[in-house]
Amino acid sequence: MSRLSWHVMLISKTQVLTVFSYLVQSFLNLNTAEGSQQLEERIWGLLQKKILKAKKIPEGEDIQISTLESILKKSLKLATKPIKKKSATNSSNIKQLAFVSRQKKIFSLSQQSTYWVLKIVHARSLPESEKQRILDIFQLALMEFFVSKKSRLKPGFIKEVFQRQPWIGLRLFDFLLQKCRSVKSEFRRVDGVDMVEGILKFSVSSGEEKDAASERLKSHITPLTDLISKLVIDMPKKKLWRSQAFRFCGQAFKAIKALNLIKEFLEALTSEAYDACELQLGDIFHKFLPLNKPEKSTGTTKLKKSTETMKPDKSINKIKPKKSTDEKKSKKKIGREK
Repeated sequence: MSRLSWHVMLISKTQVLTVFSYLVQSFLNLNTAEGSQQLEERIWGLLQKKILKAKKIPEGEDIQISTLESILKKSLKLATKPIKKKSATNSSNIKQLAFVSRQKKIFSLSQQSTYWVLKIVHARSLPESEKQRILDIFQLALMEFFVSKKSRLKPGFIKEVFQRQPWIGLRLFDFLLQKCRSVKSEFRRVDGVDMVEGILKFSVSSGEEKDAASERLKSHITPLTDLISKLVIDMPKKKLWRSQAFRFCGQAFKAIKALNLIKEFLEALTSEAYDACELQLGDIFHKFLPLNKPEKSTGTTKLKKSTETMKPDKSINKIKPKKSTDEKKSKKKIGREK
């Protein structure tokens, strides 16, 4: 066993975070030269076996939240960092493959370290202020995702974070709804909607009391309705994106129906959005509606038309009544007698 392995085994639980940061930095500083490949594999093995996949995680009051924040920020930064492209003109196929393999490892490391840090956070009873600091880090990364085209943050990665730590997704739900609706890029909107879908699924299947889950989703019903309206009125052009939009709307309707919030949803839905739901979603929308569904837009139109036909025509009073044929004959007869 190497000296490095012995050092990792002998460190205390509170020192693991420091050693982890050191190993990650060493791994990132290595280049793809042949001499460093063996060292890279050794560091990678230590990170995986001795730390990230170890049965026990660092715990205790000695662990500083600032240390966890630092590791989390660096991990998310790696996850959002654009992939470096190496010029293939002066490099062999072997070196090119090694470079690609290393990039994949770095991305995998960013995800694994994020899960690991959150696992440590979850094991502690953090006060609200410290939880908010963790949320702020994720919100900043998501903000960059919606603003920058260079961000390569994967929706699947964020969905996995929400699945492992549901409290993060629930606390960022309103933020994601607003960003998905306001973002200009269809690509980013669809990716963001994919993240929101994961939170909606948890809302229905979390095992939480129905009243509590319903009350929580009810507080977000307006921004959720606005997002659905945005999707159906400005339906994505690409077929794949449209299918994702359909799937999201179906999942949203499922959650709304399961938590008895159809009435609140329809009240928040505009007439234009109602028509768009019928046009774009078809059976997905019709199956969601109750049997005695309100004709929100069509009914209003009919009511206006029927009201217009009932208005009295003022021109009727101006038309003089025509005299009958009998009246004309009697007048002629009287004139002759005279």
